[in-house]
Amino acid sequence: MKTTLFRSASRCLAVSALVLMMGQPAAWAGGFKRITGVWNAHVNITNCLPGNVPGPVVFASFDAMNVFAADGTFLDTNTSNPATQSAHFGYWRHIRGSKYEFAQRFFLFDAAGANTGYRIVRHQIELDRTGQSFTSGGYAETFNPDGVLLATGCSTSSAVRFD
Repeated sequence: MKTTLFRSASRCLAVSALVLMMGQPAAWAGGFKRITGVWNAHVNITNCLPGNVPGPVVFASFDAMNVFAADGTFLDTNTSNPATQSAHFGYWRHIRGSKYEFAQRFFLFDAAGANTGYRIVRHQIELDRTGQSFTSGGYAETFNPDGVLLATGCSTSSAVRFD
């Protein structure tokens, strides 16, 4: 009786483990973790159309690196002068399919090193079918140190995985 019960329990456990392992690639392919990793990005600062949608006019461009950690943490660095802005910290989340979004916040400083406020950047991301590149677009809000909104701007980016 004990041997039969043990065999049944072992088979049930083995079947459960097999089902879970078979389901993992499908969950991964479904998109939630596909964006995790390190990316080389190119950012364009643009004009804004109504509703904070990036427009076609590019005012400035720079390169950046993005880190999408598995726990939803987002980190960014770029070629802007590091004396004028702090590290960029934020979060990302999966929306559905190949769509994601991120938000980041960083502090701003003048040439003398005084705090002049902070900026929050929010983007919607579209990951390509292969999971090797993405495009994004969104807006940035710049605040003074007291949290008063000073300006809104728009931007787009395109990125490829860093290998």
